[in-house]
Amino acid sequence: MTAQSIAPNKRAIRTSALRNFLLFLGAMALIVVALPQLYYPLGFDQAVYAACGYAIKNGGVPIRDCFETKQMGVMVMYAIPMRFTLLPWAIHGFSLAWVALTAWVIGGVVNRVVSAVWPGVLAGVFYWLIYAGINYWSMDQAETFANLFIVLAFYLLWRGAHNDGDIGRMLLAGVCIGIAAWFKYVFGLLGIALGVGMLVHTLASKPLYPGQSLITNAITYAMGVLAVLGLGIGYYTLLQGGLDTLIQQLNFLRANFPLAEPLPPMGMLGMMLRVFDNGADSTAGFKATVTQWTIFGGGFPLIFVLALVGLVGSLRRRAVLALSILLWLSAAIAIVIWQGNYIQYHYFVLWPPIVLLAGLSVNREETRRTGAEEKTTPPTQPPAKRHLLTVFSSCIALAAIALLALRMLPWLNDAYTNVVVQRKSLVQLYEESYQAPNLPIAKYLREHTQATDRIAIFGDAPWVYTLADRSNGTRFSFVNVWIKKRGTQNYDLMVQQYLNDLQHHRPLYFLLTKPNFPWPNTDYIEDYKQAKPIYNYVEASYQYEVEVGEFLVFRRK
Repeated sequence: MTAQSIAPNKRAIRTSALRNFLLFLGAMALIVVALPQLYYPLGFDQAVYAACGYAIKNGGVPIRDCFETKQMGVMVMYAIPMRFTLLPWAIHGFSLAWVALTAWVIGGVVNRVVSAVWPGVLAGVFYWLIYAGINYWSMDQAETFANLFIVLAFYLLWRGAHNDGDIGRMLLAGVCIGIAAWFKYVFGLLGIALGVGMLVHTLASKPLYPGQSLITNAITYAMGVLAVLGLGIGYYTLLQGGLDTLIQQLNFLRANFPLAEPLPPMGMLGMMLRVFDNGADSTAGFKATVTQWTIFGGGFPLIFVLALVGLVGSLRRRAVLALSILLWLSAAIAIVIWQGNYIQYHYFVLWPPIVLLAGLSVNREETRRTGAEEKTTPPTQPPAKRHLLTVFSSCIALAAIALLALRMLPWLNDAYTNVVVQRKSLVQLYEESYQAPNLPIAKYLREHTQATDRIAIFGDAPWVYTLADRSNGTRFSFVNVWIKKRGTQNYDLMVQQYLNDLQHHRPLYFLLTKPNFPWPNTDYIEDYKQAKPIYNYVEASYQYEVEVGEFLVFRRK
């Protein structure tokens, strides 16, 4: 080896080391931006899932032992960190790790599709920063966890459609969609959209004799989906009463879905356009003292500009890929509209296809299709024009990243001041949040019960179960989805189930929430009196003990 050959190698090593160091610093910066999420309290949905995760952790069965309108996937995901601690930071930290993995997978998918690094990095960073600034009650949702399986299904279908007889990828893609459906039934629509995209891709990849490949791919993919659904149903069937409660939940969804009144077309459009303004909602919520820094929609309009550029470029160079992502995005939009609530976390299912397109906006390759492969061809645009477009997209991307990070700076400052400077305890932090009214009753229950005692709450206060570290005396950690619907079959069924659980488990304490807690203009005391079977049993079996904050406490006689 000559001295001349050694010098370039040293330069290459130094360049690689510098690049890796800068990537490490960038990763650390992204982590720091998301750190305030760790000290957020649990929102209402998270408290419900935590109550269900608590039941699973203690040997319970999802749905059967803890009712929820969503499927068992999100409950199981909560039970994993709760095996180690009940503190909310564990749930939030687990979610952040999951989102980091999802962002990494998204970046890898883009890299494999276009054989370029920068587009994948951009897509992954966008996905991470979108989640880093999400509202505290929109974290840790079904979409948070299901997106990983949906992205994997997209990639496996895309790669599998290139290769004859690649039943392994097709089967695994079906398994991923089957898992996603156990988070929310409506995610099955994404599986259909991705499957149609795969069939189109199969036709384009094998134009001479596509029939056999179409049939093989479709059957294998469907087998993966049905296998996971079948395993889930078998799991319930083998557990006493499990299948019955699963069927009851399906009937409940059929009677009550969507959970909000459908909007007229213009109303739907208006609600969908909220994604241009900070992704559909403001991060501020649990602390009125933290000012939200949202400039130019938090950078979200710029992401859509990049997604449009990526879509146009892909239609010219990778039409089938663009069509597949569009089908995916269309199904995601349909799911948001179908659910009818237009809550911020519902929009999170839109972001994987959008950031994929945004990442493709900075891809400079020109490709053509030859058989089953996509190969580079001489550029159809002048190099100067292509370079200018790439520079334009890169500048917009950097601006979007800056704006996405900027909105978290007040929260970073608040977290630093409270946790590092003032060294507040977790209890003190939560006393400043909307979770504060649940702390006194949790303390009272811990002091007046044993670890094996059960409690039951009639109202919407699921936070108390995990804060008090006490098991639920019924399968209902909240009641608002059925208690207001007197005269329906589901109402009578669930009143009876609530009563049956009270009689079977005989919780030591029965709690009523006072009017206007936790929601304005609600009175669960009146609902309790109207639910005659529950009311009669509690009045006969319990006696009033004390009022603690927003709770009336009754002890078993």
